[in-house]
Amino acid sequence: MKKWLAVVVIFFAVSVQAQSRFSYDLSGASGSRDGESFTEIHLGLNYFVTDWLNWRNSVFTQFGTDINTVYGLDTAGLFNYELYNSNRTLGIEFFAGPGLRFASENSNAAFGKAGVTFGLGGLRIGAGVQQFHYFEDRKDKNDNTLNKDETQYFITLSGGGSF
Repeated sequence: MKKWLAVVVIFFAVSVQAQSRFSYDLSGASGSRDGESFTEIHLGLNYFVTDWLNWRNSVFTQFGTDINTVYGLDTAGLFNYELYNSNRTLGIEFFAGPGLRFASENSNAAFGKAGVTFGLGGLRIGAGVQQFHYFEDRKDKNDNTLNKDETQYFITLSGGGSF
């Protein structure tokens, strides 16, 4: 418990000294697992503690023909490297980091994600990969057991989304 308290104190100490900002985005992923296709949609809120650290939280839903609909919250600490012009209208951003998924249908998981985002004007377009390891056995609509490990590829689109 003392370690977690120290991490929280350091996190807030860094955020007080930094030029923090918030942004939001809408992202989607599509793929297949165990021969079954799915779609996943996220609405994310990003808290940039510094220009190199983003605490991302997103609510999501995952649905498909043969899978149970899953919904929940993903939370992640993402390390960023940005190259933008001074008014942030043109640039590129790389990100990577670990996270946790809190979800329905026994779909709680740990994950790692990485990607790149391109900025042009007020529009941000990005793509990446996310690797999940689920903590419990999951079943599809046909009662088949799903793998505990899963890879997703995603596309992110945001615009005018900072405050």
